Amino acid sequence: MGRYKFSIPGFSRKREIDRLADLHYLILQLDSIRAFRRARTKGLEDSFERINSTSVWKKIRHDVEGIIYFPNTIPGVLSLIKIVATLRTLFPLCLGLMIFALLIRLGFIPMVPLTVFYILFVLPTLIMGAFVSVDFIIRRKVAKYEGEHPAMQNEEKEHIKAVIEELITKLLKEIKSRGENPGDYKMKLFHGDYKGVMIIKERREKIYGIFKRKYSTYIVIPSL
Repeated sequence: MGRYKFSIPGFSRKREIDRLADLHYLILQLDSIRAFRRARTKGLEDSFERINSTSVWKKIRHDVEGIIYFPNTIPGVLSLIKIVATLRTLFPLCLGLMIFALLIRLGFIPMVPLTVFYILFVLPTLIMGAFVSVDFIIRRKVAKYEGEHPAMQNEEKEHIKAVIEELITKLLKEIKSRGENPGDYKMKLFHGDYKGVMIIKERREKIYGIFKRKYSTYIVIPSL
């Protein structure tokens, strides 16, 4: 995952903006890791360093890495992860082929045989469709395994939860010290069990806007 960006109302000093952005980013990323979403530890480490909390990162790094890489140990998942990684590397090629086909369709490039033209459109669609399908299968396998083993990595999750609550407290203090409205800092989380937040909406996620997932997400704001 790349660095999360969000607007900070009322600020002009870059250092202050970065601190709020890093706190916000860390809360979102660590919460998603508790839900077995994959993340790049380098981004987490950099953000902890920028907010002068490298000791906190060292305290939970092992827990974070244990959860991130745990799906690799589920039977059949590692091979699927490798397939997804390979398909992801083909995304630039897909984009290039689609742009090339579009330029042909708009007349900027001489028309090629119709079969070639269709391949330029169909191949990227198949690759991206395969990526979405395999990624979905991975998520379902992980969710099923987690459901069958509810106590799995509870200790690691609790350690990360405690750090998230520390970060929420810091975020709230930063917001209030600048006279900002906590309501301007909504977060979409996978868990609603944190101290220091107020849940303003709970919703069941849907796949492609149609099929309901088996878990809810929570829209929260920092709150005492």
